Amino acid sequence: MMAGFVLVGALLGAALLIWLRGKSDGVKMLLDGLAVLAYLGFFVVAATSVARTIWDDTVFMTQVHEVLQSPIFLASGAYLGPYGLALLVQQLIDRRG
Repeated sequence: MMAGFVLVGALLGAALLIWLRGKSDGVKMLLDGLAVLAYLGFFVVAATSVARTIWDDTVFMTQVHEVLQSPIFLASGAYLGPYGLALLVQQLIDRRG
């Protein structure tokens, strides 16, 4: 059930982003800039969590999951999923047209 909600949300988010990207070059640049910030936030939080786990010599499988409590990690991942899907779909549409 939850996987269905995630799938529908990703598809709706991707459709919205495709529509917004088609509005203007300014909106497209804004969405791309947000993706860069989301990528950096996602990467920094994940890398910091993994590095801390290694440096502290803690049990990897339990300690590293603290990353799932980070709002930056969650928000970044929530944006990057539909954004990446939107880019892939847009490329498919452009190649066919």
